[in-house]
Amino acid sequence: MGYLMEFRRLNAAFYTQYAHCEEILTKEKRPYYVLVLELDYLTYAIPLRSHITHPFCYIADSSNEQKRGLDYSKAVVISDLSKYTDSTPVTIRQHEYNILKQKEYQIKQRFSFYVKSYKKEVQRRKKIPTLPDSSLCRFSTLRYFHKELGI
Repeated sequence: MGYLMEFRRLNAAFYTQYAHCEEILTKEKRPYYVLVLELDYLTYAIPLRSHITHPFCYIADSSNEQKRGLDYSKAVVISDLSKYTDSTPVTIRQHEYNILKQKEYQIKQRFSFYVKSYKKEVQRRKKIPTLPDSSLCRFSTLRYFHKELGI
């Protein structure tokens, strides 16, 4: 599978399909912009967010005392880009775009580590169900994609 990294918007069909998934980010006025990234034969959409307060992310801008960047914990698996994303171009802040494009390899490596850590933690919890809740899993949207992730 080829390397793909571009910005898009999730569309109404996606939000309708996953309406029951409370951790998936939605906005009434406008959809989240997402970075589309291919990893291990799956396509992910990682939302761009402001005010990120946890470590499961890639910060592109921390000016104005708010952290903006990619929120790995709210990434979703996209089974069909043409069905679940808009094809209209997405424009993000130029300085954030520059940072994210310059750091593509690092972003992909860190996201890969996040996904592997998530899968490992889920497997660990299956073996020991009495473990206390983990911040890695508690708010992750990957919980809705265990079938695609093979867990």
